[in-house]
Amino acid sequence: MARTAVARSTVKPANRPAKKPTKKTVTTRTSADRQARPATRQRSKPTRSKLALAVSNRNLTRRSRRLVYVTSGVVILVVGIMMMIVIAQTRIAENQMQIDKIESQISAERDRYNTLRLERSSLREPARLVANARAIGMQPGVGTDFTSVDPYTVAAVLVSTGGVDAELLDATENPFETYGEFKATVGGQP
Repeated sequence: MARTAVARSTVKPANRPAKKPTKKTVTTRTSADRQARPATRQRSKPTRSKLALAVSNRNLTRRSRRLVYVTSGVVILVVGIMMMIVIAQTRIAENQMQIDKIESQISAERDRYNTLRLERSSLREPARLVANARAIGMQPGVGTDFTSVDPYTVAAVLVSTGGVDAELLDATENPFETYGEFKATVGGQP
């Protein structure tokens, strides 16, 4: 019960002369034909693909494993380096932000310092000091008198205020006696 169909080949090869179309017969199987066949048929040996051959070859699998390991290692190394670069760039950006903040604070403090210097100079202006002194009733000095003080009195004041140890002072010796000799030696220069 096989049906036959006729197919005509109309493909012309480029180098061959044209031939008449040949008839091909195609048979289709029906379910009855399938059942009528014996169950044990011999199958042809399957052809192995190149991939299956490559997988079965031990040397190739070792090479391919090694290639996979090396490639994975390189990829992990590259990704690690990229992450370190990103972290370094982030740290640099953070530090730059802190530097900018500190520089702005320095600029603000310099402006404040300049403002305070200007205020100080205006407060120390001699004309302003004279005007404030007159406002509170002060008068300029008329004359100057200098008084000479006995060296023993100076020494006694120093001892009483803690400037000189009492043991170092000798009442019979004048501490300024050698001063004149020293000035004579130096020629009057300080």
